Amino acid sequence: MRIQFKGAAQTVTGSKHILTTKNGKSILLDCGLFQGREALNTNHNKDLGFNPEDIDYCVLSHAHIDHSGAIPYLVKKGFKGTIYCTEATKDLCEIMLVDSAHIQESDAAYRNKRRSSDKEPRVPLYTIEDAKKALNQFKGISYNKWINIDEEIELCFTVIGHILGAGAINLKIKENGKTHKVCYTGDIGRQKHRIIKNPIPFPQADYIIAESTYGNRLHESLENTEEKLLKIVIETCVEKKGKLIIPAFSLGRTQELVYALDKLESSKKLPNINVYVDSPLSTNATQILKNHPECYNDDVIKYMQKDDDPFGFNRLH
Repeated sequence: MRIQFKGAAQTVTGSKHILTTKNGKSILLDCGLFQGREALNTNHNKDLGFNPEDIDYCVLSHAHIDHSGAIPYLVKKGFKGTIYCTEATKDLCEIMLVDSAHIQESDAAYRNKRRSSDKEPRVPLYTIEDAKKALNQFKGISYNKWINIDEEIELCFTVIGHILGAGAINLKIKENGKTHKVCYTGDIGRQKHRIIKNPIPFPQADYIIAESTYGNRLHESLENTEEKLLKIVIETCVEKKGKLIIPAFSLGRTQELVYALDKLESSKKLPNINVYVDSPLSTNATQILKNHPECYNDDVIKYMQKDDDPFGFNRLH
């Protein structure tokens, strides 16, 4: 068995790892876009570093674009296999990858409008149609369910936290009469989440591939962050009579922020203020979150017994 790292090595973006068995089966673990200013001005994303036609299977840990965003390009360049992920990740990719394609098409149109006549027109890495085509190759499976993807490879996703649908990828690979156990964690979530289930121990493995974006720091407790949020709201919106603008990821952060504000309101701590979410992608992601109650942690389930709109979106403006 051989492991190659084609992204997220000496950087924290563009996750792509290839596991090749002795029998020649190739499994691509994640297929993310390189993001940031440097990626825009280089061929990082155009050059995958391997031939997509040589990949037999793609297994996706979660829907963030730095882990999933190059899948439409992978399919466009010839990948014909199945893309395995959790059910929630599959649903999220239906909006995330189309949104990514829309951004690329819009960016290309904007830059072409402003380019000088002596420069080549910019072409998007993939289009909305490419993204929709790639979605036909997705297969969602439940957590904690071992499946055979072929005669020598078994796959199971276990809860890893981080975002809705994220899963540690657990593989059992048979080679020469021996079974090798491999775990690719993807991004590991914090110990306690506001909405989704907290990480659970994955099965014992012979080899572990783990990313370490937050490996050198400790997260504050949720209680401390909520108290800080409340203090900032009161100081900005009440004492200074201003407006508080919070930039947040559409997937995960926005829902946690609104949930925290809703809990503060329910406990009579939040001042009488209007809350606005200016992001169609956030709204769509929240609807997907509502469709996957199996991913909720115990605190949310208890809160739902007291409030039929636990994410507070029915009260937004």
